[in-house]
Amino acid sequence: MIKALHLDDRLIHGQVAISWTRYLDANVLLVINDRIVEDKTRRMALKMAVPPAVKYGFRTVEEGIRFLNGSESQKYQIMALVDNPLDAARVCLEVPGISRLTIGGVRKNAPYIMDNLNLDAEDVKALLRVVNAGIAVGMLPTPSDKFVNLESLLRKAAQS
Repeated sequence: MIKALHLDDRLIHGQVAISWTRYLDANVLLVINDRIVEDKTRRMALKMAVPPAVKYGFRTVEEGIRFLNGSESQKYQIMALVDNPLDAARVCLEVPGISRLTIGGVRKNAPYIMDNLNLDAEDVKALLRVVNAGIAVGMLPTPSDKFVNLESLLRKAAQS
């Protein structure tokens, strides 16, 4: 069962490995990304951050969606991780039951939206599709932070 979908360009790092897994009582970290499946070095580096009692997996976007929609996923408490808004939108729109997309950060050479969040026009459009589907989208780097709903900032960015 998917407990959370989190967008962070760093994927698995200290905040995810410690704060989020404890908060969600997650026993699986599932990285959903087409490039990561082919990048053995990056997978090895990300594995080092996974706590000992937590399983992990790496899936393409298509495989990740299929897994989350399948019966096998129901026996796990899954925190799914994506590193870009386009993949986040696909997962949100194709996996029933996701009510919120949390964002830890997207740091790239793109217009500034807020701290640790830089999005280009395509990213904004993707996240607005999620919002328009009734799924809350907001900044939440750690579970102890306050959820900052991004709908108005995304709509403003889309008009620029």
